[in-house]
Amino acid sequence: MGSVEAGAVPGEATPERAARAGALPLWRGAGWLAANVEEILCAALLVVLVGSVSSAVFFRYVLDAPLSWPEELSRFTVLWLTFVGSALATKHKGHVLVDFAVLFLPERARLVMAVLVNLVLLAFLALFFSLSVQIVQKMWVAVSPALSINMGHVYLALPLGSLLMMVHLARQTLGLARAVVAAGRR
Repeated sequence: MGSVEAGAVPGEATPERAARAGALPLWRGAGWLAANVEEILCAALLVVLVGSVSSAVFFRYVLDAPLSWPEELSRFTVLWLTFVGSALATKHKGHVLVDFAVLFLPERARLVMAVLVNLVLLAFLALFFSLSVQIVQKMWVAVSPALSINMGHVYLALPLGSLLMMVHLARQTLGLARAVVAAGRR
């Protein structure tokens, strides 16, 4: 007898079954896009940053006709790269951590400590998200001088980055909590 995915009714079409059967290529593409949104955004932002800085250098030093917008675009791009890149680092557990003292604890205590650290980080990110939404609301009326774009769009990087970090941290925390429970059973 075949296996049934959790929560699925036998014989019911699910995205997982359709993907295995080779159907719904759009669904698979959307799933890949959702799974890699930070990577895609960071790559696109890096291309924009390199293009902006390169054009600024070319126009200033080769054509001797400096442009006003590349410097502003570069600053905005670095802001977006910072927060989307932080979400990407959170996703891949790439942030720097000091774990010297924790390494001497038993496995279950290490896991509990990791859950507690993640909960503190989630609380901080929730506060940061709330405050950054207020910043975006206040900046929504401002316009950048060189690019003439809404500054609210520029500052959307703050709540977006913190929200993505919270999603990844919450998922990691749930995994750690399950590991704490499993370690307690041993």
